[in-house]
Amino acid sequence: MCAERAIEPALFGISIQPNSSHCGLHLSAIQIPEHCALLGLLRQERIILASEESSIYAGDVVLAIALHPMFTPALRVALKRSHPVYYSLNDCLLETPVAQKCCRLF
Repeated sequence: MCAERAIEPALFGISIQPNSSHCGLHLSAIQIPEHCALLGLLRQERIILASEESSIYAGDVVLAIALHPMFTPALRVALKRSHPVYYSLNDCLLETPVAQKCCRLF
């Protein structure tokens, strides 16, 4: 008799950074390798299932599973895609001379 070897799937979470390419997207919009699945999001101690189609935000943790450990590196690369520079509609990391002078007044 041939005994099948049990392979344990790799379950992990990836924290979404502010410069992530996935910010604002739904989980279903992320392209992942075969034999992998996105289970949901962890947001402020709340689990949001993938079926809820919630948008991804910076600070979220994407919960994922690779059916075989050899797919884990490719899945991590897919989930860590980011823009080459940090940007945000609400923040600017560059300080202007005017902003520096205003801050010194207070």
